[in-house]
Amino acid sequence: MNNILANNISRRHFLISTGVLGIAANTMLNGTLAANETQSETQSKLLRFAVISDTHFENKRGEGAKVKVPKALKNLLFKKPPVDAIFVAGDLTDRGRQEEYDQLKAVFDNKDFVPEGVNVHYLMGNHDHIDPNGQKYYLAKLQQPLHQFIDIGGYPFITISLNSARASGYNESSRQFLADNLEKSAKDYSGKPVFVFMHVPPLDTCYGSLKHEGWGTDVLLSILNKYPQAVVFAGHSHFPIGDPRSIHQDKFTSINVGSTTYSEVERGIVNAGIHPEQYKYVTEGIIVNIFVDGNIEIERWDTYRNEEILPRWSIKSPHDGSQFSYKNRKGLPAPAFAAGTKPIIDITKNSCTITFPQATENEVVFRYTVDIIDNGNTILSTSKFSQFYLNSKMPDKLSVQFSDLPVDKKLLARVRAYDSYNNSSEPIECEIFIVPKPAVQAASVS
Repeated sequence: MNNILANNISRRHFLISTGVLGIAANTMLNGTLAANETQSETQSKLLRFAVISDTHFENKRGEGAKVKVPKALKNLLFKKPPVDAIFVAGDLTDRGRQEEYDQLKAVFDNKDFVPEGVNVHYLMGNHDHIDPNGQKYYLAKLQQPLHQFIDIGGYPFITISLNSARASGYNESSRQFLADNLEKSAKDYSGKPVFVFMHVPPLDTCYGSLKHEGWGTDVLLSILNKYPQAVVFAGHSHFPIGDPRSIHQDKFTSINVGSTTYSEVERGIVNAGIHPEQYKYVTEGIIVNIFVDGNIEIERWDTYRNEEILPRWSIKSPHDGSQFSYKNRKGLPAPAFAAGTKPIIDITKNSCTITFPQATENEVVFRYTVDIIDNGNTILSTSKFSQFYLNSKMPDKLSVQFSDLPVDKKLLARVRAYDSYNNSSEPIECEIFIVPKPAVQAASVS
C-alpha cells in the first residue's frame, strides 16, 4: 500500500509519496478525486514524458545542484510506467561555464539517474549565456542544436533556446523557427497538441509570467496566439508549481514547471521577499501523460520529497481551444478558518508573538496578513506565506512577531488568509490584550 500523506491545509491539495501512480490509494483517500485519477488506470497511455527546468549547475544553495538534481531525476524517471523522454527547459548551468556543463553531463549521462531509453532534450536559458562562450560549450558538450523539432510517438515537440542572457533574447531566427514549426505541426499533426518548450514563459499567462512579477516575455506571443493546440512549458521564475495559477489557458495553454534547485516567489507579496522560508529545499518537475483519446493529464511532483501534488491537471481534446477549463478562473470559494479559531498571543516586554493555525481552501492557501489593531486602527501589519510549497512539510501553525508595541493600550491581533487569486477569508481575532508598562526599578542605596 502506498504511503499516503494528506495535507490538512486544503481539501483537495493531497499528496502521494510513492514510486508509482498510486491511483487506487488516492481514490480511497478522497472520492472526489476518483474521476480525475481513474483516467490513468482505465485508458492506455500513448506517450509519457517529463519536464524540468533551472538545474543551475553548479549552484550550491541547500545541498547544491549536484545533489538535488540527481535526486529529482530519480524521483521522476524511475516511476512506472517509464517516461519516453525528459525536457530540460533552460538555465542548465548557473553561469554557462565549461565546468558546469561537465557537471551536468556527469549527472545526465549516469544511468543511475537517467534510465536507459529515456532521451534527454535540452535548451538554453539566460544563465547559460552569462559566460561569453556559453553557447559554444552548450553545442560542444551536449551535441544538440539550439532549437529542435522532434517527433515522439507521432506527436510534435518544439524546443526554443534563448540567444542571449536577456529574458527577451529570442532573436529573429528563433522566432522564425517557432513560427515555421508551429505551422508545420498544425498541418502535419492535425487535431493533436503541439508541445513547445522555452525557458522564459509567455507574458501574462501562467504563474511567474505576469508583468508585475517580472519574469515573462512578449517576444513570442504573436506567434503562439495563433495556435490553441500549443501547450507551452517554461521555467525561469522558479515559482512553485503547487500554485494553481501554474497552468493558464486563453489563446493557448501555458504551464510553469518550477525549478530543480530552489524556489522563489514574487516581490512585494510578503515581508520575506522573494526567498521564502525553506526555499532552498524545493525542487519540482512534471510528468505528462497522453492518452489514446487525445486527452492530456499532467502530474505535478515535489521531487525533493517524492510527493505528488494533486489534483492532476487535465487538458481535453479537441485541442482547438473549445475545451479550455483553466480559463478565467477566480479561485472561489475563499479560504476559511475553522469555527471558533482564535490567534494565540505571547507577550514579552513590548513585543508579542502571534500564532495561528492554517486555514483551509479548495486549492491552496497562499499567504496571510496579520494586523495589530488599536481602537479600530491598524498600527502594525505583516504578511507571511503559508509555505504550501513544502507540501507534506507545510507547518500546521504559523507564527509572526511584532516588536515596539505601544504599552498600556487595548490591542488585538487580526489574521486573514488569502488564496492565490487574492480572495480573503473572514478574519479571526484574539482577545484584547495589553502590553504592560515596564516595571520601575527602585534606586539602589549604597
